[in-house]
Amino acid sequence: MYRFRPRGGFTLIELLVVIAIIAILIGLLLPAVQKVREAAARMSCSNNLKQLGIAAHAYESANNTLPPSIIIELGGAGNPGAPYPGIIHSWAVSLLPYIEQENLFRNYNMRLPFFSSPAIVPGTTDNQAVIRTPIKTFICPSTPRSATVLNNGRFSFGPLSVPFQAATSDYATCSSINQGSITFFGYPAATTQLQTWSSMRPQIRGTGVAATGYPTMEPFTMVAITDGTSNTLLLCEDAGRPNRYIRGRLISTGTRNDGGWGDYESDYGLDGVTVNSAGTGTTGPGNCVINCDNDNETYAFHTGGAMHAFTDGSVRFIRDSITPAAYAALITAQGGGLTTSETSPNSN
Repeated sequence: MYRFRPRGGFTLIELLVVIAIIAILIGLLLPAVQKVREAAARMSCSNNLKQLGIAAHAYESANNTLPPSIIIELGGAGNPGAPYPGIIHSWAVSLLPYIEQENLFRNYNMRLPFFSSPAIVPGTTDNQAVIRTPIKTFICPSTPRSATVLNNGRFSFGPLSVPFQAATSDYATCSSINQGSITFFGYPAATTQLQTWSSMRPQIRGTGVAATGYPTMEPFTMVAITDGTSNTLLLCEDAGRPNRYIRGRLISTGTRNDGGWGDYESDYGLDGVTVNSAGTGTTGPGNCVINCDNDNETYAFHTGGAMHAFTDGSVRFIRDSITPAAYAALITAQGGGLTTSETSPNSN
């Protein structure tokens, strides 16, 4: 006679062992998946900077100069910017036609400042609406912040104080060494910031130039990069803004107001920082020049360094272990052997 025999099942111990094995396998797999994702994000970031480097070369071919880090025109013939007090633009606006953003550029009026809006002066172009538009090319995928976040800023000039919002950018120009940090990086005491401009330096024009604290200035030509285009930075990462980060740690949300691609302050000078013992604040100048603080310093969310576009169009990963003097030498376009690192610059 046939007898029904129930099938044996897993005991509780066996089930727990299986679950533990699965958990271990998942634990081993996740870091590998994260590494693959970061590798893909880093490649995408590199491609963004490559496109911006190509755009800068296209701009140079069309205009016979490299793009300016900022455009300022105050006073002079025709009262530039009227009915506003002057003209001021970010470096990124000049590249729009060369990164397939012609429509945005056509809607942006270069004869008016970046903050122009009919809400401020009726009948004027709404440049503010343009700079609120997110652009994928300006965003590093490694950044833990939505690409749709807007930076809140304010432009002040004399009695004028205008609020504005700008779509974020994780890339910026590090266009010089700040005056207060020059000797820290080993340059002679008589060296001025005007001697340390990078390949993208300001364009400053007009009879009102004195109000900027700088002399009249035009963008560099390619042949003016006497340190060599392969030894001179074009664009750096300053990622994560408007949030404040120090060594990978989120310090505050929405407090950085200068990280928009159309923001006139999307440009910084090198200081380097020293992080306090609590990891919550920094002072400068300091020996950490990469990945310590995104408050107007080079900062990325890539492990061990940051991506950079060079003036020759190449894109290179510079490790955060680079010496401060070597990094400073890569910024200057006409360092002329002012320091040992300027004589033999490298990105290691």
